[in-house]
Amino acid sequence: MKNKKFWIGIGISVIFLYFALKSIEIEKVLKAFEEINYIYLFPVIFFTILTYVVRAWRWRYFFRHVKPIRFSSLFSATMIGFMANNILPARIGELVRAYCIGKKENISKSMSFATIVLERIFDGFSLLFLFVITLILYPFPEEVRKIGYLFAVVYLVAAGILISIKVWSGQAMKIINFLCSSLPKPVGTAITGYTHSFISGLDVLKNGWDVFYILLYSILMWTISAISFYFMFPGCHLDQLSFLAALFVLIVVAIGIAIPAAPGAVGTFQYFAMLGLAVFGIDKNTGLTFSIILHITQMAVPIFIGWIYLCKEQISFGEMEGKIKNYEL
Repeated sequence: MKNKKFWIGIGISVIFLYFALKSIEIEKVLKAFEEINYIYLFPVIFFTILTYVVRAWRWRYFFRHVKPIRFSSLFSATMIGFMANNILPARIGELVRAYCIGKKENISKSMSFATIVLERIFDGFSLLFLFVITLILYPFPEEVRKIGYLFAVVYLVAAGILISIKVWSGQAMKIINFLCSSLPKPVGTAITGYTHSFISGLDVLKNGWDVFYILLYSILMWTISAISFYFMFPGCHLDQLSFLAALFVLIVVAIGIAIPAAPGAVGTFQYFAMLGLAVFGIDKNTGLTFSIILHITQMAVPIFIGWIYLCKEQISFGEMEGKIKNYEL
């Protein structure tokens, strides 16, 4: 199953790479690389790191109903998890994050994973909010607006399901117990245990102020990430593009890399970054150059910092794989 997931991801990346590289003029791409102003990589790296700092700080609000968590634990688990996402298949880094924070702070791994699922829902809402802002302030084509509406529906449905599970948690557990009753006892017991911990992880939805702060930090985090994209514009001589363009490209890339692909979202990052830039009239050659340089930077930061924390925590990939394999779907 693990190899199957890996090769499916590779196949998806190859498909998107094909479309990204189709009709590319290699001479123009190489010339664009030669003309890049690499001094702008410094602010890009700074704001990329700041994005992870805010993400880790936001994560603590998901655990407030359980126990106070040290920022150092949250940041190290975040960086190790995102490092794993960039070098391991099937976005296994999400499970790695749950394992790391659970190990350091003695928290149920399934409860930790529930907070990560919630994180993604809040990410979607904050990106949706920022997308609406860009739609209001910039005259996008009707096709782009339709995609925004579809994006909104998907996240509203996902949020509705999670809220329903929390509000009617008792009924949800009864349904799970009924469905698991026909399974072998060890499997059924494990599933009901994980489900109970997962539902407990949704307790953050009870506190309105926590929800407010999570949304606030989510919007701040994605805004900072957009700033890192924005500083890459002058580096690639795209000075004519505004911060709204950076925000839009970020949103398109965020949607694209949600597709399960090869480690590091190779292919999907390039294709969707180029797709976002094309809305503003940027040709494929320049778009490819921008996407490659930015992608390398976005990957290098979590890999470098995550590796430092991995060595500091004395955790091996073999240990993580053995511990988290029971949580894989």
